[in-house]
Amino acid sequence: MAEQATTGASASRGEVDKLREELASSREEVLRLRDLLIGKDAELGAVRGRLAELEAGTGRLVNAAASLRARIPRFVRAPLGRLRKRPGRQG
Repeated sequence: MAEQATTGASASRGEVDKLREELASSREEVLRLRDLLIGKDAELGAVRGRLAELEAGTGRLVNAAASLRARIPRFVRAPLGRLRKRPGRQG
């Protein structure tokens, strides 16, 4: 009977060791995935920052174009608008 208890204990230890290895492996995988997520989050932040810069630049260009149009007298703008329209083109 003592042999059965020893055999059961060593089998149980083997299972425990296997579970500890699996747990360690899982923790390493979680850390790897966390690092990957942090890297992707940093990339996304950089892209969002660049997009904000481009949007700000576009806004300045639109404002500059509107300002230039406002300074051109209407009698000059009207013929230019008609010249831009091509025959056969709807618009």
